[in-house]
Amino acid sequence: MKISRHWLADTVALIIFTIVTGMFIEIVIVGMTLTQSLMSRLMCQPLNIALGRTYGIYRDFIISKVRGHRKSRLRESLGDIVAYLTFQLPLYIGVLIAVGMDTKSIITALFSQIVALLILGAPYGQWLSFVRKRLLPEIMPVAV
Repeated sequence: MKISRHWLADTVALIIFTIVTGMFIEIVIVGMTLTQSLMSRLMCQPLNIALGRTYGIYRDFIISKVRGHRKSRLRESLGDIVAYLTFQLPLYIGVLIAVGMDTKSIITALFSQIVALLILGAPYGQWLSFVRKRLLPEIMPVAV
């Protein structure tokens, strides 16, 4: 089986980013132990592996719509935030429902998740572009 370099770049970027940011949030902000955080990050990886490339394609599409014909760092960052929020939030809701959280708890969790996604959207887009440049030097960071 041949692995696509595009799949590899997008998936590796997502795995590394979610491990680093997730562990920071879980240990420093939430107060989880290192072991709890490592287990949490490990449990997230099948979803990251399954959806890393799908997110990359979705992100490129959103950025192309937000940016239009003008290349602008501000518009690209806005596209990254919109893409990250609109892709990750429904997944998060699905996970919360799957683990049996009640509606009130889901709504409470969503508010903190929305803030995190708004903050992390642009940095993740920059990280993804960086990883793509290293693993896919023949393409532009945002290929549509």
